[in-house]
Amino acid sequence: MLIPMKVDYGVRMLVYLAQRSRSDFASTADIAAARHIPEPYLLHICSELQKAGMIRSRRGPQGGHQLAVAADQITVSQVVDSLDYSLAPLDCVDDELECTLSGACAQREMWSDVEKILLQHLSSVTISELAIKEAALRSAKRSPVKFPAAARLS
Repeated sequence: MLIPMKVDYGVRMLVYLAQRSRSDFASTADIAAARHIPEPYLLHICSELQKAGMIRSRRGPQGGHQLAVAADQITVSQVVDSLDYSLAPLDCVDDELECTLSGACAQREMWSDVEKILLQHLSSVTISELAIKEAALRSAKRSPVKFPAAARLS
């Protein structure tokens, strides 16, 4: 099961904004470069996140994007709802008419349950949690591992 790139990029952007001061606006170009997101696609995502009330955007030389609500108030499932509307692993889960077995498929309900479990978990994960975890991972990566002198190889 693949998470849509749109959702991945949206979460990346929100985590980036969560790690900044809430009063600062980040330019689209800065976000795109820092998070490896194509800028034209990022503009589209920003528009959708703005409509959902997660970010606020401002045009002009001092413009950019910032979180409209606290990062601990935004869950990953809200991002999914705002950007993609579904994480169904198969088309037939969202649209019964797509099922070639026409209601006699034993798998459809199982895959629907998988989607529900995934969305339930994503409802418990906030952008704030991801931002904190990312900062800790980045910090740990920068800190060299130090071994006691006796443990070093000669």
